Amino acid sequence: MKKIVMLLAVAAMTCFSTSAFAVHVGEGKVSGNLADITVGGSVDIRSRDFRDLDRNKNVWDGQVDTQERVRLDVNVKAGDVQGKVTIENDYDTWGRFESVQSASTVTTGSSRASRLGLREAWVLFPVPGTPVMVKGGHMLLQLGQGWWFRSMKYGSDAWVAFTDIGPVHVGLVNVKVSEGNTALSDDIDAYVIFASAKPSDTMQIGADVTYANDRRNGLAFGGASTKETQAYNIGLNADVKAGPVGLKAEADVQTGKAKGNDAKFKGGQVVVQGNVAMDPVTINFTAAWGSGKKATDKDIKQMVTFLDADQHYTLLYEYKIAGPCGINTGFCNTTAISAGAMFAATTSLSVGADVWFMQASEKVADVTSTTGATTNELGTEVDVKLNWKLADNLTWNWTLGYLDPGKGLGKDASTGAQGMLTMKF
Repeated sequence: MKKIVMLLAVAAMTCFSTSAFAVHVGEGKVSGNLADITVGGSVDIRSRDFRDLDRNKNVWDGQVDTQERVRLDVNVKAGDVQGKVTIENDYDTWGRFESVQSASTVTTGSSRASRLGLREAWVLFPVPGTPVMVKGGHMLLQLGQGWWFRSMKYGSDAWVAFTDIGPVHVGLVNVKVSEGNTALSDDIDAYVIFASAKPSDTMQIGADVTYANDRRNGLAFGGASTKETQAYNIGLNADVKAGPVGLKAEADVQTGKAKGNDAKFKGGQVVVQGNVAMDPVTINFTAAWGSGKKATDKDIKQMVTFLDADQHYTLLYEYKIAGPCGINTGFCNTTAISAGAMFAATTSLSVGADVWFMQASEKVADVTSTTGATTNELGTEVDVKLNWKLADNLTWNWTLGYLDPGKGLGKDASTGAQGMLTMKF
């Protein structure tokens, strides 16, 4: 069975490559005349039960399902040249495929393969005669601690060039955010300069500057009258450890202009996360602020983020519920503090909880009022966690969430439960 899987992986790699390999199948590794190929991946089974996501118990809007995701990684190494291809089917809901196949308009077996897609497909190589490395293709990207730009779920098309200048790691990134009309220069591109240094074994600091050029206002910043957006994000980040205490921090400032209505970017955010390891208990906390926009503001004062669709902090708020700036928008117009702890009950079982208190940085509409009142209240969320290691390559992690909404979100509580059974190979 293992040999069959490896042969399929090699075939998948060949589909996305212009080079052919003469391969020999071995145990756990495929060796070629030009390269060594290793195969890995994961199977994830996700069970979910979300209730009252609209904070109104009189309207059913829950999500109750079981879903499955499969990822297959093919890694290639030939001297200094490396490459990777990851194909996946994003979460398939159990029973959906069967119901599709029963439809008279669908030919049996025609839809399953169409759900496979590329998560990664890149090549990494050195520029001959220089200390510069270049990485090109579809890849997972993150700037700083990942609170302004994070593309770790589906990846982004990009070029990255980097090198070391003494103790400083520096690089350039070009991200193709969106392709418009292929015959016109109407794309959305982002250009990044980044640098990081490690002054000691317990400290790492970094900075990045991003210039985003939205030539057609495809992101709709600044309103319908905007013709083009040019924005900058300046970020600083740090990762520090002092004994049992670990701190991670990120600060971002945005500037730029939305041409057409002359709105200016004036957003910002600060996020500090920490943990204190006191075996068998680990204490953790977060303090975060992201700017918001008043209804009367012409300028874009809210923090604009580019984050993927994964869970970033809470199980309900931000991940499943549209807050002041929508779903998956980080701390945009949100001021939050949290405290929590994880207890290692055994070598294979940990339990814990996080409590989050959230307010709008700038007032939002009071959805419980009929007089047009505004409020800063967003709510309090408690997330209970259970992490269970069943085997070296098998985990089953659960999160239970309860959101008591403030006036800016609604009147009724939202609840959620999510379990993730993961096998890696």
